[in-house]
Amino acid sequence: MTRRVLLVLALVVLAMAGGGTAWAFWSGAGAGIGSATTGTLAPPTPVTASASPGAGTVNVTWTASARATGYTVNRVRTSDGLTAAACSTTTATSCSEVNVPDGIYHYVVTATSASWTASGASGDVTVHNSRPSVMVNQAAAQADPTATSPVNFTAVFSEAVTDFTSADVTVSPATAAVVVSGSGPTYNLAVSGLTSSSSVTVSIAANSAYDSGGAGNTASTSTDNTVTYDATAPTAPAPVATATGSFGTFVGNTAVTLTDAATDDFSGVASVAYYRCTGATGSCTATNWTAIGSSTSAATNFAVTKNAPFAAADGPYRIVAIATDAVGNSSNPSVGTQLMVDTTPPTVTRPTVNGHP
Repeated sequence: MTRRVLLVLALVVLAMAGGGTAWAFWSGAGAGIGSATTGTLAPPTPVTASASPGAGTVNVTWTASARATGYTVNRVRTSDGLTAAACSTTTATSCSEVNVPDGIYHYVVTATSASWTASGASGDVTVHNSRPSVMVNQAAAQADPTATSPVNFTAVFSEAVTDFTSADVTVSPATAAVVVSGSGPTYNLAVSGLTSSSSVTVSIAANSAYDSGGAGNTASTSTDNTVTYDATAPTAPAPVATATGSFGTFVGNTAVTLTDAATDDFSGVASVAYYRCTGATGSCTATNWTAIGSSTSAATNFAVTKNAPFAAADGPYRIVAIATDAVGNSSNPSVGTQLMVDTTPPTVTRPTVNGHP
């Protein structure tokens, strides 16, 4: 049987089967005696395309086409039909195209077998690459350092987002609580539950909130997202009193300079105030002390000079210091430093000799 006869027989069979010639293929080849089969090359439908918001990646899948030996995948821009190759020729039934520009596209998958082709197209898919960024910093009116809770921060996204809640905020210390308020692109983050002095820091992880296109945010950036929370009072040791011409703890009718090496581990010592109480023993509190003065000069160990007379009356006195830090925490009165004020000159009587003046 000649090849021409075989071709005629094949066409007759196709016509009887109702098959369209657009889907026919010929599997026999060569001259001489042989056999022929007929069939169809079906399109690889359905074709689906899905985009990952913010990632620039489109995943395309399709149904295998019987007798196909490979597939080509093209991206078609819906607005103007601009076509570009999406994936290399493949024998698989899926591929992923990366770095796809923003836009609305559909994907055409073409099955091939020798010189025959059959195509199927996906529905439109929107590629949305831009991701909202977010800046987290201290709130504009937030004092730093502070002894007041809550501590407030502001989160500003580059565009309006949704699904942003307290659970999306990372806070240190981890035992603190966060309350999120606001909407659109701007939110307030109020941190409370602070039980001790610490540095309070907040941040927002990537993909915590989403824009209208479904793209998750990038990880937060900051210029100042830390606030010092100071709940600890400074420490004030016993003050040191120095006076010109003093003798031990005795001072005469002269100026007295008081200093104190107060310390604070968090916000720093802002001032030291000095008080005196009458008597060598007993408590020295606000109920019985007299203010001497205060200093804000850490460089001089908070020196205060009391001009003469140190006190209106001679006798023993106790001097205490109270240190206050930058956020208003005050120490208890320090251990007292004792001074003996003696401004009265001794009395000299006329000497006698053998009972005679």
